[in-house]
Amino acid sequence: MNKPLSEYFSLKRRYSRSINLERDLDKIHALEGYIPTERSVDATRRIIAGFKGTSDHCAWTLTSVYGTGKSAFAHFFASLCAPETSEIRCSALEVASLTLGYHSSEYLALKENIPSVGLFRAIATAQREPISNTIVRALLKGAEVFWLPQEYNKLRVARKLVDLGTQVADGGRVDSREIPNLVKEVALAAATDVLLIIDELGKNLEFAVQNQGAEDLYLLQQLAELPKDKGYKVYIVGLLHQAFADYGERLASVQRNEWAKIQGRFEDIPFQDSPSQMMRLICQAIDRTGGERIRCAVHNQGVEWLEALPSDIRDDYTQALLFETYPLHPITALVMPMLCTRYAQNDRSLFTFLTSAEPYSFRNFLQETTVEGDVLPTLKLDRVYDYFIEAVGTGLASRPNLQRWVEIQNLIADAKRLDTDSLRVLKTIGILNLVTTRGAMRATRTLVTLAMCDSPSDSAKSNWEQVIENLLQKGIITYRRQLDELRIWQGSDFNVDVELAGYIENERSPIVKLLSDMRPLTPIVAQRHSYKTGTLRYFERQYIDGLEDLTQYGNYSTCLLFYQVFG
Repeated sequence: MNKPLSEYFSLKRRYSRSINLERDLDKIHALEGYIPTERSVDATRRIIAGFKGTSDHCAWTLTSVYGTGKSAFAHFFASLCAPETSEIRCSALEVASLTLGYHSSEYLALKENIPSVGLFRAIATAQREPISNTIVRALLKGAEVFWLPQEYNKLRVARKLVDLGTQVADGGRVDSREIPNLVKEVALAAATDVLLIIDELGKNLEFAVQNQGAEDLYLLQQLAELPKDKGYKVYIVGLLHQAFADYGERLASVQRNEWAKIQGRFEDIPFQDSPSQMMRLICQAIDRTGGERIRCAVHNQGVEWLEALPSDIRDDYTQALLFETYPLHPITALVMPMLCTRYAQNDRSLFTFLTSAEPYSFRNFLQETTVEGDVLPTLKLDRVYDYFIEAVGTGLASRPNLQRWVEIQNLIADAKRLDTDSLRVLKTIGILNLVTTRGAMRATRTLVTLAMCDSPSDSAKSNWEQVIENLLQKGIITYRRQLDELRIWQGSDFNVDVELAGYIENERSPIVKLLSDMRPLTPIVAQRHSYKTGTLRYFERQYIDGLEDLTQYGNYSTCLLFYQVFG
């Protein structure tokens, strides 16, 4: 074939850019290709339950790390709440029908509980500012979208919003006590429910912590508890990167208790998909434009992998999934979601790895790698390691949850004298150690060897097995027999099994000596003899392991005396 992989595979445009809720509110291209995951379907159901009244909640927080699709879901849900005549609502309902089913109660609830005029969608991306300022910007954005210009200019509440928006833009601070009445005025003027979505809500919480703005934070509780006014309700959705309470962990206990009360008004929805679901997202992001020949080769290689993978890993795969995650190595496709879930930050999301032009990224791999011969090249774990180290660099040390990264990085840096193959194996073991020390993905010899091969029948398998053995002999990695796992991090050059076996061998003692040390025998007093003769006699007792040892304890007369005393 002799062509780069980028000739056959690329990334769909949708996944090359992140969603900006304010910018993309009514842009239909931002909705194209959206497929709800298990978590987004669950979130839709829970929010719709609030709309229907089957749930008491009217305020929710979506919580997860960066890059898990919270903003994309919020855009999808906001599109569902657009006016009935809008093209974007029709597209969103089509997506919902495919996922929920046309006849499902959730889909019917979407159509029945969202009025034809839609909801008043007040959407803003928060900054480090008072929550009242963010809400004003959200209401102003919603007013511009909801009303036509000729209607907008005639409304008193719209003019009020413009004045407050100018105040915010000039660096002023809106009095939080004005906001509840302002929201009610908007609902009455729009004659529909208000949907308030705040992206990056954590920035408001950080501002509240820094400025001790308890009364500002209390505004969230007031809005969540607003009673229906003439049948109109206010719904709030906040997007967070960590739990609500974690933002206030530096506050005094009294203040944290107040935060807990406010958080209690919100139903928290953890927005983290399983690794298998995230693999399906990877499949959706990859565009396969190659010809029939390479598709056939990928299919055949996928069949080989399905037979060769260990049984406890094979359960996570189907043949179609192996086909659709290529050019990622099957083990890389499983590990990447787990790695990003544990160690992701704003610059380390799964889709940043897929779409960025940074060194060692997936996009660069497609451009740099050429298809030659019958074996198709795959993106392996050692490249994932290089990507994280290159992209994050010295920033690893400043993050508490990345200290193990630092240990592994230092150990591999110390091993730079080794050949390239040894370093690649070290990086692969290091990544697997980071992901798990138990379960299917632990760094067994078999798994590490497979992770280094482009296909299960790769002729280089024996070479990688020898590389692993050489690293063990040099003490650079350790094999933990109890866990069937290879390890690399600080202290892994001390082989506990070997040292323990040597210690046991050196300390091996006869059982008689061990019993004498651990459970020494007490003397026996000849009580009856003492009563009869008035002479106290006692006999020491010793463990023996053979009759020949009796000679050291005296002659026949000693044994006869013992018999006479006790006999």
